[in-house]
Amino acid sequence: MENSIIYLPPVKDCSYLDIEANLAIRINECFTSKNVFRISNTLKEEEEELPVLSYDYVKKKWITGRYIGKIFFKHLHHDYCFEIQPRFGNTTVMHLLEEIFNIKLANSNSSSKLQNSSQNELIKKLISFIWVKQLSKANIHGLPKHKVKIQYKESTIKGRIDIRKSFLPIYNEKLLVSERNEKQIDTVILSILNKAYKVLSKKYYLTQNMLSESVIEMINSSSDFHNISITESQYRNIKYGSMYINYKDIVDFSWNIIQRKQNDLSPEQSTNNGDALFLDMAEIWERYLMTIFKKQYGKDGWQVYSTKFTIYNNQYFKRGLIPDIIIEKENKVVVLDAKYKNMSNNWNDYDRSDFFQIHTYGSYMEAHHKKVIGIGLLYPLNENMNLEQLENNLSDNLFGETDHTTWFKVDGIKLSEKVEELTYYKNAFLERFDEKLSIPL
Repeated sequence: MENSIIYLPPVKDCSYLDIEANLAIRINECFTSKNVFRISNTLKEEEEELPVLSYDYVKKKWITGRYIGKIFFKHLHHDYCFEIQPRFGNTTVMHLLEEIFNIKLANSNSSSKLQNSSQNELIKKLISFIWVKQLSKANIHGLPKHKVKIQYKESTIKGRIDIRKSFLPIYNEKLLVSERNEKQIDTVILSILNKAYKVLSKKYYLTQNMLSESVIEMINSSSDFHNISITESQYRNIKYGSMYINYKDIVDFSWNIIQRKQNDLSPEQSTNNGDALFLDMAEIWERYLMTIFKKQYGKDGWQVYSTKFTIYNNQYFKRGLIPDIIIEKENKVVVLDAKYKNMSNNWNDYDRSDFFQIHTYGSYMEAHHKKVIGIGLLYPLNENMNLEQLENNLSDNLFGETDHTTWFKVDGIKLSEKVEELTYYKNAFLERFDEKLSIPL
């Protein structure tokens, strides 16, 4: 029964909390990376799994990490619920997701429904709304189709005649063999979309009044393919033609939903291993920055991307380097790392390992004959930095007092639940980058 669950006081992400050590350890035991719903196919799947809670040995306190959501678990024959809320507020998370997916979530119709009144209703409804909006956008050209080569054996030619295969049919049956490419409905895509719809309807609070006419049409069209089993290989090998490339994002999103269908947060089904569903705010922050950089600089010929570089490939200690954001044009690059940590311009907020990491990325790009314009660490800011603070967070020369022309900066955006304020801080941030990128190429 829900009334028998012990609800621990909710806490914010990246914040200290008072909790018994045995409870904190139990929460970490119940949590796995499978409990995290990924909004994209991240390059960092090989990263070490991060716990929900870490212990700060200096302050002798437990601290939450980058995840937001709820976990139900059993401890000493009692049922518990532990919740981590976004420190910048639920509305801010919606604003970031709106920018990432280019959709509108926090309107008058949907915001009233996004109340966290039951087991992770907020996160589940967010996932459902994103899915519906993405599918509506993807369906502008109708049902997804792909080219299939069809072979005909008839008295007339359709497409191109296959002379070799026509020798015997002509002699024996007076028929010709011909081939032509035809577009057919992509059953793999439709099956994935239908399976995701079934999961969302059953476990993610997706209701019929959330669906647009185009989405209803798509769901009805895909119902014939709901029994088709789709393998990982089939999903990975989907080919998107130029007209239907807009389906890729919604198919990837749907596949993530299908793979995590076991994350049912019903307390009645709570087990000793724990039921949980979380969003990774570090992933959302990184995707948000990537999105606004693409919108700002893509039109001017800058490529904005992330990729994995393998170093020491022939040694046992080979490793992968994955800068979060690379901005490149004509062999000139800026390398940035998104850090979802507290940043209030206090010296304690500047992480030593982050500094070494971003400088390593810059050195790697230079070693591969790129002209590194600048490198930087980007944080969500707890407060808006004034001009003096911003100047102190910028070095025009790498490593400080050197003749190296690469700049290094620590910057970020103050996150606000008010969309007007968030837009203002975002634009101010981009203006600062405009100044650093507006150099002769």
